[in-house]
Amino acid sequence: MRFDWVTNPRNHLVPVDPEYSNFNVLLDGHAHTTVSDGRLTPEQLVEYSIAQGFNAIIVTDHNTVAGGLRAESYAKRKYPGQFVVVPGMEYSNCRIHMNFINLNTTVTVGNRAFPSDDNIKQAISKVHELGGLAIVNHIPWSNHSQDRIQAPRLVNHPSIQSLVDWGVDGFEIANQGTFDLPTYQYMLAQRTEIRRNTVDPPAPLIFMTGSDVHTPGSAYAWTVLRVQNLTKESIVQEIRHARTSFLFDPTGNRANGRPNYSAQYLALAPLSELAQYFESFVDRYQGQYSFHGTHCQQGIVDVHGQSIGYFVMYFIVAAVLFELLYRLPGLLWQQGRRLYSRRGLSE
Repeated sequence: MRFDWVTNPRNHLVPVDPEYSNFNVLLDGHAHTTVSDGRLTPEQLVEYSIAQGFNAIIVTDHNTVAGGLRAESYAKRKYPGQFVVVPGMEYSNCRIHMNFINLNTTVTVGNRAFPSDDNIKQAISKVHELGGLAIVNHIPWSNHSQDRIQAPRLVNHPSIQSLVDWGVDGFEIANQGTFDLPTYQYMLAQRTEIRRNTVDPPAPLIFMTGSDVHTPGSAYAWTVLRVQNLTKESIVQEIRHARTSFLFDPTGNRANGRPNYSAQYLALAPLSELAQYFESFVDRYQGQYSFHGTHCQQGIVDVHGQSIGYFVMYFIVAAVLFELLYRLPGLLWQQGRRLYSRRGLSE
């Protein structure tokens, strides 16, 4: 794939906080690669991010830092001093998704399909022990109800206040084109309280945004900050001190990194479409994947018997019509010969 366009969000966007108008880092705080469930290799992700106007990214594959380390190695070789990768992972299960950033090792402590409150606390503590930061991801997505299952994607998601009490460092307040206004308002209120509380105030929560890119598409948000030197250490230091703001465009840019259809795909497409037709006889709702080999909700299977019955009827009707059309020329020929023979005899 080629990413041969250039996005410059400075041309039409300004930071939400005007104090950051002199930013020099445009950071994507949430991105995936083929190491987990993304469609771009770590190397492709770096090239794609540059086209999207970023000069730094945090690579957060599900439950592994391997993709981030590989992307960091590539960026150091090809774009030294121009593009920075901060390795991390997305702590992913059926209760919560969090980005653990600035890690060189995968955190497995407290990570299971259905972690308890204590498990989540243990994971956050381990990240801090390793010098990393814990950012809570896409709360609206996590709590969104799935129509047929009638349950949130993630089960019993912890409240914002509980997560703050457990020691998280910040929240992703823009994920793709979704802006999390309630969480943003909570964070603003916390900062107001900090300014009022001059005696041992808590650390301010970190504003983060992320594309959550899995396949190439539009960019909607850029986390912005200012550093003296474009290095991983400088970027992490600014994030750690909650000195971030963001650009947000709900329309998204006009990225055009779509692959062309291959000849092999076009050859197999009719069979694929036929298979999808038969799949329409059954709807299978598995619920949200846990990233631990299971799903977060009990699956539901709906078999559309009426649709199957109509298909059988249409098939029989089509078979009868085909048989009639197949036999009709022969019948007409025989009838014509009989008429010709009769005329001949009469003459």
